Amino acid sequence: MTGGYLQILIESLEKKIEVLDKISLLNKEQAELSSIQPMDMKAYDRTMEEKGVLIDEINRLDEGFSTTFERVKEEVTNHKEEYAKQIAYLQELIRMTVDKGVAIEAQEKRNKAALETVFRAKRQEIKQLKRSASSASTYYKAMSRINEVDPQLMDRRK
Repeated sequence: MTGGYLQILIESLEKKIEVLDKISLLNKEQAELSSIQPMDMKAYDRTMEEKGVLIDEINRLDEGFSTTFERVKEEVTNHKEEYAKQIAYLQELIRMTVDKGVAIEAQEKRNKAALETVFRAKRQEIKQLKRSASSASTYYKAMSRINEVDPQLMDRRK
């Protein structure tokens, strides 16, 4: 019976690794999208939505793993030698998930920095456009007053 639960734990971790790989691919896609200007925000949003679904799946897998592990924890702890191969494989899978999680976290930080750079450039561009529009408006107003003569300067004597 415990062997079946251990197999469920193994399958859960293998599925989690698959999901983490998908998230890693989406992170790479996001990095590519943020490097191409102008940035395709619809495609970027799509990858964010896909990652959200995958993260929900990881949370579900983690909950299932924790619940299942609690059922077999005492049995496995008391009979380590009987389940040594499965425990070793579980430990290896856990190391792999942690490594992938750390790599994904690093990718996320790089993507965030790239996205902030894109937004900073866009804000700068908008600021420059506002300045240009303001300068053009000021110039237009100044030029339209050149041919006007202020009434105070006109000689009213005849």
